[in-house]
Amino acid sequence: MAKTYYVSANGSDKNDGFSTQNAFATLQKAANQTQPGDTVLVMNGTYTQPPDSNGNVLTVRNSGTANAWITYKAYPGHQPRIASTGWTGIEIQGADYITIEGFELVGNNDSVTLDYALSQKNNLNNPTTSGNGILINAKNGSNPHHIVIRNNSVSKFGGGGISTLGADYITIEGNRVYGNAWFSPYANSGISVLGGWNSDGNTGYKLIIRNNQVSGNQQLVPWFQTGTVTDGNGIIIDTTRNKDIFNTDTGANGAYKGRTLIENNLVYTNGGRGIHAFLSDHIDVINNTTYMNSAHPEITGGEITSIEASDIKVLNNIIYASPGLPGNTVLEASNVIYDYNLVYNTTEFTTSSAHNIIGLDPLFTNPAAGDFSLQASSAALDKGASGLVTTDFFKLSRPQGSGVDLGAIERQISPATNSPPSLAPDALLNVISGTTRSEQIRGTAQDDSIDGKGGNDRIDGGGGNDALVGNSGSDWLSGGVGNDILMGGVGNDRLMGGLGNDSLNGGQGADIFVLGRDDLQDTIQDFKDRYDRIQLVGGLRFSSLTIEQRGNDTLIKLGETTLADLLNCRASQITAADFRR
Repeated sequence: MAKTYYVSANGSDKNDGFSTQNAFATLQKAANQTQPGDTVLVMNGTYTQPPDSNGNVLTVRNSGTANAWITYKAYPGHQPRIASTGWTGIEIQGADYITIEGFELVGNNDSVTLDYALSQKNNLNNPTTSGNGILINAKNGSNPHHIVIRNNSVSKFGGGGISTLGADYITIEGNRVYGNAWFSPYANSGISVLGGWNSDGNTGYKLIIRNNQVSGNQQLVPWFQTGTVTDGNGIIIDTTRNKDIFNTDTGANGAYKGRTLIENNLVYTNGGRGIHAFLSDHIDVINNTTYMNSAHPEITGGEITSIEASDIKVLNNIIYASPGLPGNTVLEASNVIYDYNLVYNTTEFTTSSAHNIIGLDPLFTNPAAGDFSLQASSAALDKGASGLVTTDFFKLSRPQGSGVDLGAIERQISPATNSPPSLAPDALLNVISGTTRSEQIRGTAQDDSIDGKGGNDRIDGGGGNDALVGNSGSDWLSGGVGNDILMGGVGNDRLMGGLGNDSLNGGQGADIFVLGRDDLQDTIQDFKDRYDRIQLVGGLRFSSLTIEQRGNDTLIKLGETTLADLLNCRASQITAADFRR
């Protein structure tokens, strides 16, 4: 007979777990008791790794059956929080028929600096930089299948947000995934499917990613295999041909046979591509909204990409490109269709189909606040191909007008009540986007992700641990208070970390890095001798500084205090000519 177990932050693992009054204290205690058909209800509280452990908060090993799934979910009206400083918040290890629903998972990005993460770029065994939110993982020869990950918030993990490795029949829906993948050398993304496993010969939809809000995920540490930034995507379907990265070996299970459906997702301001199909086949990308992705200077693929892929259908999407980047990239791919899409903010879009709308503004209501609902005069209204999807991001029935709207959100004719999904204020990473004009943008006291986009912008992060991207134009970036990440992008930029241990990347152009006496230690990732300059403020003079070699890097010191660490730079090259006052 199926049982219900209860977990409470005020419980005890000595209890039987069968009531709210006799709840267990840990998720793992409940998981160890489960049998097919059981439910684990988790009440409010913060759940962490066991003492002296860097492993998982919850490891799911027990399987359900086709007619008796095991479900882990929030107690009605509650939002339990999983705070992970170890390898994984929730890991499903080779288990089947599992549902995970209603949790808030938070990693430890706020406690990690980019300087530290870069020092660990060759350390593949550091959970501090490489921890994951939810991981569905093959284990001991058992591949997981029939897994549902629903209505969770997953944020601030140095590694992946929601990831699957060698799994089958996976549904990832209704999740908020943001601020992940920053610090790991494993080239993670917000939502990723790596490889696929054929539990049967079905060729229908088996991998489903829908109704998710995915933003602010980016890779800041080079992938250990190539030494470059390659990922940080919003959503990636990766190597389901089951060949290794060099395309030489297919596993014994063969290439993945099932189709993948990616629909009704909001994917915006990620460092990598918005939606990326790589070394994978049989993928339908339908009615998604992608907005200003490929934010990292090393990623230029655009919004929805098909690279070394086949049998890809990209239909009914809104593709709003970052300035200077393409809407899509199609490379070494076959049988790829991009049609019935609206493409804006770029003239670069690869397609041979006739029904795309190029160059018309979709007229989002308030994209800077994450509101991608459509205004009444949007060119995306009623322009979609019919018969593909029946509901939208909010599960509103389609169509509402004479035809299906493009993008993830169908405009409700009457009453017009579409609004972005609600999250608790302390769970938000504030995402702020500029325009193609020159602007002044100021962040909040919280953690912000600010992208200036086009124009010559002046961006101030304010408080919190912020990520600032100037993008195109000659920009002034000021981190303010906190441990911030500043990326100039294209143009002659000026970067000032402010108070905190900051990371500065000028990007293309002749950039100026500003150092002050009281700014703590900054890491300058790409100083170019005799091209970039360092500006001294707060009474600093070059004659007061010491220039030292440390390994491959150069330290700029005032007495015993390190002001800046110039990566991959020779101290003998740094002279007074590199400084300005």
